[in-house]
Amino acid sequence: TDPVRLGGLAERYAIWIGQYFNALAEADVPVVMVHDDIVWSSGPFMQPAWYRKYLFPNYQKLFAPLPEASRTLRPGSLRRPGLRQSESCWVSAVENRHVVFASTMTLLVAVAHFAGSLPATLELTLLVVMISILGIPHGALDHLPGRFLLEGSFGRAWWLPFGIAYLALAAVVVAAWLIAPLPTLVGFLAVSAWHFGSGDVKASLALGAGTKRAALGATLEAVARGSLIFVPLLHLHPESTSQLFACLVPLTSDTIVDSIVAVSPHLFLLGGAAFAVVMAHHLGGWAEGRPGHGGVALELASLAALFCLAEPLIAFTVYFCLWHSFRHSLSQAFRLDPSSPRAAFRAFVRHAWPMSVAAFLLAAAAFVVAGVEASAERVVWVVFVGLSALTAPHIVVNSLADRANLVGGRA
Repeated sequence: TDPVRLGGLAERYAIWIGQYFNALAEADVPVVMVHDDIVWSSGPFMQPAWYRKYLFPNYQKLFAPLPEASRTLRPGSLRRPGLRQSESCWVSAVENRHVVFASTMTLLVAVAHFAGSLPATLELTLLVVMISILGIPHGALDHLPGRFLLEGSFGRAWWLPFGIAYLALAAVVVAAWLIAPLPTLVGFLAVSAWHFGSGDVKASLALGAGTKRAALGATLEAVARGSLIFVPLLHLHPESTSQLFACLVPLTSDTIVDSIVAVSPHLFLLGGAAFAVVMAHHLGGWAEGRPGHGGVALELASLAALFCLAEPLIAFTVYFCLWHSFRHSLSQAFRLDPSSPRAAFRAFVRHAWPMSVAAFLLAAAAFVVAGVEASAERVVWVVFVGLSALTAPHIVVNSLADRANLVGGRA
């Protein structure tokens, strides 16, 4: 038996079976009993090092959602070294602290920006720095689900079809911006709104969770969250939004403003109604003392203030980096090593730096092509189109991984 190949199979199986443990955490059951045969009656059938490398870490990942959901977890094997679960619930504490910190920073940015706009050069600098530090690395682990999707068919050469497909899709997006910028902008905004909105929904807290209306409630919250990201910017900041869009499509700002003014009131009414229902649900849960709802209500309130008060470029950058990117990175880091925050961070950096460096190099090449003395409009075009080119394959690979049950939790 090849222990490395068997270990790879164990890794893939653990990710596949993880959907059932996530379901157990969502289920209304007080106790979960876990049984597994990992040795013969005569002793282990693999070297102890194999268990420590491939088996025990995956047990930690599989069992992690259960204590977080307040299940009673008492497999006798938890007493064995390497299987202790007491430290694996740290992610919940990090998430709770993140909500408070990110909400505070979001509100501060909203109020400060409402009091007085920042210079355009400073805004662009902050945008590039935040996206470089927090934004780009959050998608730098796309090769991991890509590996699990393709390794079974292509073996060790999985990276070749993955890289070709990933870069080809990114190139198609850039070509779409060059050939048909207006339809590409509309389609990108719609897809992004659903991606961000659905990715921020926590199904266990959504309206109707645990009932037959759970899917409808989660969809409603996804629509409310997705609308919150874009609709207030269109309705309350049409001039600023039109100036930004004018950098991307061959239309004048006045023409774009007229289109926004004609459409945005209807979108604002529908999105506002969905937001009001979702907000009332979470405020009600908070008033009843149900865990988690207060944090969601605080998050929604701070984001509403951000997108209503701040200018479009800053508002979206703050949301994308402080909320979406951080959550996705935390989820990925926890899957890589759930033993402790430090171990998870190290594992994330170790796996994320190659793709992050590659993205930085591509961005640098794009700026060189654009020209050192490029105008602010040209810089906005390069940043926006570059992000959309990376976002498209990111959404596709994670959606495919979700369908293959390779990834759980928020995305």
